[in-house]
This record gives sequence, C-alpha cells and structure tokens, in this order.
Amino acid sequence: MLWIKTFFGILFQTSLLGFFLYLPALTINWPEASLFLSIHFSITILASCYLLIFKPSSIEARMNYDSEAQPQEDKLATALMFSAIILGLSLAPIDIFHLKLSPVFEVLTKNIGLVIYILGMLLVMASMNANEFAETTVNIQEERGQKVIDTGVYSLVRHPMYTGFIFFITGVNIWLGTYLSLLLSLIFLLIALRSRIKIEEKTLLNDLEGYEVYCKKVKARLIPYLF
Repeated sequence: MLWIKTFFGILFQTSLLGFFLYLPALTINWPEASLFLSIHFSITILASCYLLIFKPSSIEARMNYDSEAQPQEDKLATALMFSAIILGLSLAPIDIFHLKLSPVFEVLTKNIGLVIYILGMLLVMASMNANEFAETTVNIQEERGQKVIDTGVYSLVRHPMYTGFIFFITGVNIWLGTYLSLLLSLIFLLIALRSRIKIEEKTLLNDLEGYEVYCKKVKARLIPYLF
C-alpha cells in the first residue's frame, strides 16, 4: 500500500510542478520544462524506491501531516515556504514568456543549473535517508521515539533538506528562467526559510532532548562553515 501511495504522490507532485510552470507560460510548447519534469519524475521514483526498500519509515514520515498537532505559527511559516517555492517556479515562465525583463542564461550555464537542481534533489533524498523523523510539520514525535539526528548530511548542517530546496530553486531558475526570476525566487525562498527554521528550532530546542548540544556541535544551519 505504501508503494502505491508513494507512486501516486510522486505523480501528483510532478503534475503540480508542471501546472505551476505551464499555466503561467500559457503554452505547453516548452522543451526545457518537459525535460525538467521527466528528470524530476525519474529521480524521485528511483530515490523513493530506494527509501521504500531500506528506509520506509522516512517515506511514511513525509506523508504524515497532522494539522491538529501543528502550531499555528508553523502553519503560517509552512504556507509561506510553499508559496515561495511555487513563486520560485512560476517566476521563470512569467519573465521568459511575458515580461522579458532580463536575459536567459547561456547554454553552458543552463546545463550547470540542471546539475545544481539534481544535486538539490539528491540532498533532499539524502536528508530523508538520514532522518526518519522528517515530517512536513514541526512537532515532537514522542510515540515514535524521536531523537536528534546528527549523522549523514545532518553532521554538516542542521537543515540539509532546506539546503536542498535552495539548490532546487536555484537550479530550476538557471535551467528554465532568467537572472531576474533567479534573484527574486531566492529572495522569497530565503525569507520563508528563515521564518520556518526559526519556528522549527524553537520547538526542537524546547522539547527535544539533546538538540541544544547538537546545535553547539553543528553550528551551520544551511551552508557548512558559513551559515
């Protein structure tokens, strides 16, 4: 059953990405977007198959959404973050097909952007592989015996999945968008992430044993040795 739910979840997610790309573009004649969606679907399917075999609890955690247990301030921060991601996708076709306020990237740079996006996806999946408690909401999972995760990518930064989101939006906008869409997308995403991280760390510091020690050990939130 988990395999079926995961497959349809990936199909829905990919369709949603396509919706927020093609709708603002007002055309489906966009080969770069089609290639991006194909790559995204393939990477997500392959990575999810690995997790379903070796770390099914991580998949279950991402599918678990307990709105009643989610603090109101986190609901607002989550909505802001998803809005930033949606905006980060939509700004690319808006500028390319309609506003045309800034130039697109050169072919070599676009290809580098695609690599950055893939690295972002791999980082998100590596985060899920390391942390079986990475739910979409901020709450302490006492019934599952939640503990501090300090191995894998969590030994480098405290929020590697969010770092993956930054790579994701950066890569997509270099591959599909313009200089302007990249700049605005990153500004909106960083504002949203700042809000989400602040609320998440407040909860973890107050309620999860050992998290304060972990913060002293791993000081960087998003970028090793920098921030």
